[in-house]
Amino acid sequence: MAETMREYLDTVQEQIRWKRARPVVARELEQHLTDQRDAFLEEGDTPEAAERLAVEEMGDPVSVGTELDRVHRPKPQWGLLAATMALALLGGFLRVWLTASGADTYENISPVFTTVALLLGTVCLLGTYFLDYTWLTRHARWVYIGALVLGILFLWLSPDINHASYYTRYVVLLYPTVYAVWLYHCRGKRWKGLLLAILGGIPLTVIGLQAPYLLGVLLLMVTGFVLLLVAAGADWFGVGRGKTAVVVLGIAAAMAGSAVWQVWKNGWYQGRLLRFLHPELDPLGHGYQAMSVRKALSVSRWLGEGAWSEAVSPYPYEWTVPAWDSDCLLTTVVYKLGWLPFLLLVMAVAGLLMWLLWKCLRQRNQAGRLVTLSVIVPLALQTVFSVMQNLGYILFSATMPMVVGNLATVVTMGLTGLALSVFREEPIARENSMERGTVSHIRLSLRNERDVQNGNHVLGVSLIISRDGTKTAENSSL
Repeated sequence: MAETMREYLDTVQEQIRWKRARPVVARELEQHLTDQRDAFLEEGDTPEAAERLAVEEMGDPVSVGTELDRVHRPKPQWGLLAATMALALLGGFLRVWLTASGADTYENISPVFTTVALLLGTVCLLGTYFLDYTWLTRHARWVYIGALVLGILFLWLSPDINHASYYTRYVVLLYPTVYAVWLYHCRGKRWKGLLLAILGGIPLTVIGLQAPYLLGVLLLMVTGFVLLLVAAGADWFGVGRGKTAVVVLGIAAAMAGSAVWQVWKNGWYQGRLLRFLHPELDPLGHGYQAMSVRKALSVSRWLGEGAWSEAVSPYPYEWTVPAWDSDCLLTTVVYKLGWLPFLLLVMAVAGLLMWLLWKCLRQRNQAGRLVTLSVIVPLALQTVFSVMQNLGYILFSATMPMVVGNLATVVTMGLTGLALSVFREEPIARENSMERGTVSHIRLSLRNERDVQNGNHVLGVSLIISRDGTKTAENSSL
């Protein structure tokens, strides 16, 4: 690039305070300058004169940069940040407050540990919020390999609690987002890319099974299926939307058939499904937790503490309901505070997830949409299974996002911050959403030289011609 044009672009970029926007703006302006220079060359000007005239027609670089700085700014997500932190704070308060009465059960939630978890979760929330999420997509291969290595290390080093690798479970919760990044890496590679995208989920699933963490594996598989369908709809692999969808649906049908076969042939799975529907068939065994939850709910009130009695159980509530201070904390909310606070709490979590989903569906950038979906889908599934468990229908042990569990809250807040990072960088994502094959031509039309000489420096009209022939124009005069 000629020195005159480079100096112009450098001056424009110096006026733009958001560093992420600078290269995007520079690429666009460079293309406009190059087009205008070529137009002057066709009119017979010398290369030096053509470059000088192109720069002059673009306008004063300080004015252009200042106006572009006004347009290209991050989009703060203060509302979602505040809602996330408020919900996490409410969850921490409930964990400490509702378990304080159970001093003689030795299961009290530590206020110190809860405070540390909330502080650490806030750090993770803000850290991922200010993170450039596109760094993950630019280094997708290393992110994927690092996630596998981390999972293997935790399988080796993590202590086993209740016959499961404790800390590995929290690593597996990150895997849906890791898979989204890997899926983005495989785009545009036709059948090879589709094959790599499908095979990429296998090592992540194996680590989840080795933990073992069945809920984490289910979250990964369902999220992966949703992401593959989104990729099929956008024809990311370049083999056609219909063909990609047929492959994805075929694999999903095969996996569902395999699961049904396992349930049909394996007595353990049949028993688990039967206890999910009828825990009363094993009230002192595997169905005990569900039965104790249902007993607590049966004596709960609309508002206020429930009427516990020896007719329900000869032991106190805290000794009767397993995990009353963790996975079944929502049951404790119902019993000690009433159904109304429980419903309000569930609605608050559901409202936050719906807010995230609404903003996700408005994303034009496909990488950003995948990343946010990889956060929202697992959180939504966890919420559903947690509510089911706390109503006495236990298929998987699940924690309510940002309400239950210290370490689980830290992980959830970090993932939520990553989704908010996508929304924060939406102005840049919109610029980058015009990927190869989607937009065939972009040209900046400048006013004629007479307007420029009269001092009417403008950027003009950006004309975008999409693949389907639709034309849109946006005035951006200065």
